[in-house]
Amino acid sequence: MLLTIRNMLGAPIMSLQTGQPLAKLGMPIINPHNLKIVAFYVNGPMVGFSPAVLFSEDIREFGEMGAIVDSSDNLLSPEGMVRLGEVISYGFILDGIHVVDEQKHKLGRVENYTLNPDDFMIQQLYLKPTLMKSLSIAHLTVSRDQIVAIDNDKITVRTPTVREKAEQKIVAVNPSAVPFENPFRKPKPATEPAKSKN
Repeated sequence: MLLTIRNMLGAPIMSLQTGQPLAKLGMPIINPHNLKIVAFYVNGPMVGFSPAVLFSEDIREFGEMGAIVDSSDNLLSPEGMVRLGEVISYGFILDGIHVVDEQKHKLGRVENYTLNPDDFMIQQLYLKPTLMKSLSIAHLTVSRDQIVAIDNDKITVRTPTVREKAEQKIVAVNPSAVPFENPFRKPKPATEPAKSKN
């Protein structure tokens, strides 16, 4: 099940050892080379140093209670961590970044995104469209396999082919043109023909 970053930010970090909240999840630290959240900044009264981070791999699970970790030992200072320091030095912030296609057409800005809690890889970007596009489209969604380039100023996505554009128009005009399987509807059991009485 994918999670949105908006649902995670500010969530409590719970200790499995004590059952008590340790801190809250702050801004993610994202590696732009593979769009993976490697860690989160954390803050709270139980954290005695700043900045403090929690590696995403130390989150056992994320649920209604928040992010579950083993103990307060998982909250660390990034000082002296070479690999994490390198990712931090990129200064990459996904929230609000411009998204353009290969033809340099502006599509919008990132306003939310989903991630896989198993590996913390970002899977989909939700865009707030540009003013012109917002007249016809309320929201745009970009999957990670559409991304062709990333830098600190923008994300470039693959320009849809003529065929893909035609398919998008068909869906917009007639959503029933695409087969839809209702996951909540159970298939009806096959009924056997009634046996005739002799």
